[in-house]
This record gives sequence, structure tokens and C-alpha cells, in this order.
Amino acid sequence: MKKFTRTAVACAALWLLAARPMPAQVGGALPPWTRGTLDIHQISTGTGNAALVVFPDGTTLLVDAGPSGAAIAKYVEATLAPATVRLDYAVLTHFHSDHLGGIADVAARIPIGTLIDRGDDYLTPARGDRTFTRYRAFLDERQRVRGLKAEPLRVGRADQIVLQHDRAAFPSVEVRNVAASGAVWSGEGDRVSRIFPPLESIPAGDRPSENMCSIGLRLRYGRFDFFTGGDMPGVPDAGAPDWQSVETAVARAIGPTDVHIVNHHGSIDPESAVFLSTLRSRVLILPSWSETHPSQDVLKRMLTPRLYPGPRDIFATTLYASTKASIGDRATQFKADHGHIVVRVAPGGDSYQVFVLDETSDARKVLGMFGPYASQ
Repeated sequence: MKKFTRTAVACAALWLLAARPMPAQVGGALPPWTRGTLDIHQISTGTGNAALVVFPDGTTLLVDAGPSGAAIAKYVEATLAPATVRLDYAVLTHFHSDHLGGIADVAARIPIGTLIDRGDDYLTPARGDRTFTRYRAFLDERQRVRGLKAEPLRVGRADQIVLQHDRAAFPSVEVRNVAASGAVWSGEGDRVSRIFPPLESIPAGDRPSENMCSIGLRLRYGRFDFFTGGDMPGVPDAGAPDWQSVETAVARAIGPTDVHIVNHHGSIDPESAVFLSTLRSRVLILPSWSETHPSQDVLKRMLTPRLYPGPRDIFATTLYASTKASIGDRATQFKADHGHIVVRVAPGGDSYQVFVLDETSDARKVLGMFGPYASQ
């Protein structure tokens, strides 16, 4: 009887060990997502932006799909359990190829529940824009033939992107639609203000760019806050009107943030002093893919303690050797200069870790582990 009991206890212990996810280790595979955890994967595509979000109840969201659509789909398929390979939402921040050029390839392999873009009621891309024309053709075909649900972002709302599988179990999860096409959330309730003047009143040389119309989203889980904003700018060209700093209005609305995606790949005009000093992010993720990402001035602003005190960790998806040479010593201050960057938020949202995965192999072994960080 005692022998049987000892055997049963040993078997139970082995079962529990097998059922419990193994801790991540450098050189090993990243343990899969588990219920209650929020995962944010900034995918290193080499050609544009793409991020996969897996919410605590298993709801999935893709933010942008650059030209490497097949590679993005492959990443999503490898990350999600085979039985649940589906995107409940896909959000395309704006109508540029490095943010939506691969959405057709993704949709060909993975079902998409609802596709959300910025809409074109304020600023319609220039007639003949090939990226926009192809996107509209894809959207029309998918809606007509396959019944894809597509809609514009409703700025200010927190009820457009919601948990699909067990919302009641995670009441602190919220996706706030912060900005799109010149409308910005006020920071209170669902109220919105328009920071762009009426289009017909703006001189041709000052009209907003497609980047200025980018969607901005804030994800919240308990104490944890995350922001992503496409290519929105923060530092207008010399002599340009102040309203072109979309980051300023966004920063005032969202306040301190634990993690944010560096706007516009760190290229020339984002990450203004107001934006950085307001968000005070502990972790900044640079979705770089070109030799011009980031610019020296932007990186200098990101690193300086003059804008906000304390440490901050910067992770880049791709940093070219030529970029490192131009940046100089600041290149050594990155926590990672290549790889898929995964933010894993612990159940409840009080803390999070950052994992860097090898982007050169389908095995995606862990190259680095950072944290845990305490949420603000």
C-alpha cells in the first residue's frame, strides 16, 4: 500500500511538472503563452512593422503587416496553438506599404475576424497611390467574397477591440483607441478632440501627411500600460504648424507608460521631448528595418536622462552595421540590436519581462532575457 502511494505521488508530481510551463532559458525556446498572460511580439521582418498581441484570454490582435506577409503569417502560426491559429483583430495603422503591404498574404493563410484601419474620411491618399489601390482591391474582394468584417477605428472608444473569449475574467484589460486621422482621445471618457484644422483651410505645403494620420492604441492590463502609434511624428519641420506634432496631444492623453513602440522607426521626426518626458517608458522597442533607423537625434533624445530620470532599456529589431557606425558609442547602449522582441506581462499586470528571440532561424531560440520589471 505504501509502495502504491509513493508511486502515485511520484506520478502526480511528474504530471504537475509536465503540465507546468518550463521557465525560459537563453538558448532554449520561449515557453508558449499561458492563460492570464499578455504577450506582445514585435516581429523582426526586415521590411516593415508587424506585432502580434495575445491577450490574457487568448484573444489575438495583429498590429500592421509589412511587405513580408508570408513571414509574418509563419510567425503567427508558430506562436499560436494549431487549433487556435486565428486573428480576432488586425489593425493597420496607416496606408503605407511597410505597414500594410503584407496583409493580403497574411489573410490568405490565417482567418481574420475584424480588420480595422484609420478610414479615409479626412485624408484620402493621393489618387493613383498603388499601395492604397491594392489594399482597397484586397479589402473589397475579402468583404464581398469571404465576408470579412472591416471598419474604421473609432477614436476615443474602448469597446471596439475587446476580449473575445472570456472578457469577464480579465476586467482590467482595455484597448483604448487613442488617435487616427487628426482625431485624438482627450484622456477622459470617450471624448475626442480634432487637432488637425479642416483640410480645405490648410495651405498645400502644410497639409497633413499619411504618417500624421497613423492609428495610436493604448493597451492596459492592471498596472501595465503599452502604446503603439505607427509612424506618428512628434517634431514638425522647421516653420511647420505645431498641430503637426501628433505625439504632443497623444502624450497628454495617455500619460506614463511602461512600454512603447518607438514611432516612425525612430526616423527623424518622432520621440519628441514632450512625448518622452510624459510617457517616461521603462522599455522602448525600436521596430527598425532600414539603415536610417534610428536617426542620431532621435536616439539621443531617447537616451538622455534630462527628459526623465532613471534607467530605460532600448531594444531594436534590426540595427545595421552602417547604422551602428554612424551612431557611435550610443549603439552599445541598446539591450538588443536584432531579433524578435517579446514583452510578456505576468497575470494581473504587475510585472513583465522582455525576451529577445533569434530572427535568423525558425527555432527562434531565446537570445536574451530582461527583467522582471515592475509595472508603474
